[in-house]
Amino acid sequence: SMFETVIRILGGLLSAYELSKDRIFLTKGEELADKMMYAFEQRSRIGLPCTTISLVSSSCSFASWTGQSAVLAEFGTIQLEFKYLAYHTGKRKYWDVAQRIMNHLQHVDKPHGLYPVFMSPGSGSWTSQKITLGALGDSFYEYLIKQWLITNKKETYLREMFDSAMLAIASKLVQRSSPSGYVYIADWQGSSLSHKMDHLACFAGAMYAVGAQDNGKYDAEYMTLAEALSETCYKMYSNTATGLSPEFVQFISGRDMVTPRTASYNIGRPEAAEAWFYMWYYTRDPKWREMGWKVFEAFERHAATGSGWTALPDVDNPTRKRDDKMESFVLAETVKYLYLLFDPDYPVPLEKYVFNTEAHPLGRFEAMI
Repeated sequence: SMFETVIRILGGLLSAYELSKDRIFLTKGEELADKMMYAFEQRSRIGLPCTTISLVSSSCSFASWTGQSAVLAEFGTIQLEFKYLAYHTGKRKYWDVAQRIMNHLQHVDKPHGLYPVFMSPGSGSWTSQKITLGALGDSFYEYLIKQWLITNKKETYLREMFDSAMLAIASKLVQRSSPSGYVYIADWQGSSLSHKMDHLACFAGAMYAVGAQDNGKYDAEYMTLAEALSETCYKMYSNTATGLSPEFVQFISGRDMVTPRTASYNIGRPEAAEAWFYMWYYTRDPKWREMGWKVFEAFERHAATGSGWTALPDVDNPTRKRDDKMESFVLAETVKYLYLLFDPDYPVPLEKYVFNTEAHPLGRFEAMI
């Protein structure tokens, strides 16, 4: 996976360089990036990287299940890493492949002011009308504000794209449940809303909070929405028998949130812990720590093994046999955000660093405009 290799491996190497200043990590990051550069040109007229690549050959493809389309969350979530690498190596080529994508997204048609999940690598037009902050769309939106921040706020078009998207999300996708009034972000299916919310979309609480820290005209509205979404994400945990969240919930009128049988599993996703960390960092309200601690205890109670936190097949049935696996993001993100939530020293100040979507901190730098 091109996208996963960038955010996990390249991002990890660059973060190790950032924190240690040992150039071996930068060198290895550059070697890895060079093995991926062909993916931007081989199958796409507008420079969208292939979904699946090879580090030893020129194999390069887009997934059949997308109809050979490129995925928004993938081609829109590689910019921090490639731009950071460009700045620290002084090699413009890494910046250019990432920026070419952003130039296209800046000017492409935006249905409802937002970005559908699939794009044709050939024409650069959307091949789907689905819009979501869950799987397939999620991390693109956070990279708008994070690209602006990591380049010391010099690329003003990114802030404009971010604010425009955040207002469109608030007006088009944000909903309230009944009877309790939980605030959630629905999916747009092309002709109507789907009243579900992925755990993946819980990152939006953090995203809105980050967007509210620069004396912008929408700061108060962003923080209000960040708080409401982060509280809803805690309800996704507290409403289950184990105290752990399902993969997604549906919102049914008169019943608030319901866990579908197809979504009853928990694989230790980090997005809710991410939101509580950012909310604690910016507000110092102890309720965010209380939420995080209860969820940490639930993981320890139901997911802990002698070698990590395993996955649960059913969050409402703790007697079910647990899965024999732990996703890499459990340590990279979930445990990290919970640790930072309770660390009194804040070794990674958000005023200095920007976290990539895999929670690897990268230092800010000057844009190569």
